[in-house]
Amino acid sequence: MRRIYSIVTILLLLVLGTSTASAQQERVVDQSRATQPTWIGVSTSDYLAVTEVGETLSEATDKAMNTIRQHIINSIAVNVASTEVMLARQVSYDDWNSVMYDYSSVLMTEAAKLPYLCDISVSNAADIYWERIYTRATKSYRYEVSVRYPFDEETRKELVNAFIAIDNGKVAELERLRKEFATIDDLDKIKESVYALEALTGYFFDATRRDEAEALRRSYRALYSRVTLNVEEEGEGYCIFALMLDERPVRTSVGARLRSNSALEMTVRAIEDGRYKLTYNPEYASPKDLNTIEIIYPFGGISVSTTIYFDAPSK
Repeated sequence: MRRIYSIVTILLLLVLGTSTASAQQERVVDQSRATQPTWIGVSTSDYLAVTEVGETLSEATDKAMNTIRQHIINSIAVNVASTEVMLARQVSYDDWNSVMYDYSSVLMTEAAKLPYLCDISVSNAADIYWERIYTRATKSYRYEVSVRYPFDEETRKELVNAFIAIDNGKVAELERLRKEFATIDDLDKIKESVYALEALTGYFFDATRRDEAEALRRSYRALYSRVTLNVEEEGEGYCIFALMLDERPVRTSVGARLRSNSALEMTVRAIEDGRYKLTYNPEYASPKDLNTIEIIYPFGGISVSTTIYFDAPSK
């Protein structure tokens, strides 16, 4: 028994000796105040407390503020992921951690829309304490900066609601684009909608909404292949036509490309009811050759075109 006691005593002395030696290897050479504040390492329901290390005071301070920012974002993500919003997304319990991480990532990119997250700064900290520490073994110095930052439950709820509003706005935009799909009357809106859906696909992290946005984006792009060019009226030196999407006329700011083997002075302008009028000079058309004008509209990597035939004017 006495032997066991002796062994324990020796081990304790070794531990104490090691701790003392370690302490002697490092010493505080400068600090922002005489004693450490009691809040270091203690976060509460109203305050976050973090400590970061850097080679310079500025580096350690920046790290501390970034850590506080990430803590706040993670806190919002946890609260959002725990709301009924996630039930509506049909997210399983097993996927909850992944959802929280994805919300955190999205919050990082959407932070500009949440003023509080943009205003996280040293000037808003409740308290700051720093130490400059010298390490004998490496003969180096480092700074340890501790920051106490206010973040209460009311602020947390406000940020959660603000982010949910952003998220709901994205869902509303997807629904708007879905409704507009069947009533497109301006081909320029197809390109605009494709860009908007690409952004939504990048935003939505859950597979359900991301797949919906991607499927709708493909459907919008496919609309170009359903556009036709219908000639409605022809006469000497002119032609009236319409661009049709399914059964309805559509307009566009894209200019027509015109090619002809004999017509000159060709122009296209928009007229009433979404139709277009092509005018041209057939003066030099040959009565012996096949005289043609090709009307081409390039849309989304494909071309919509038609060819009209005209006779040489009678002399």
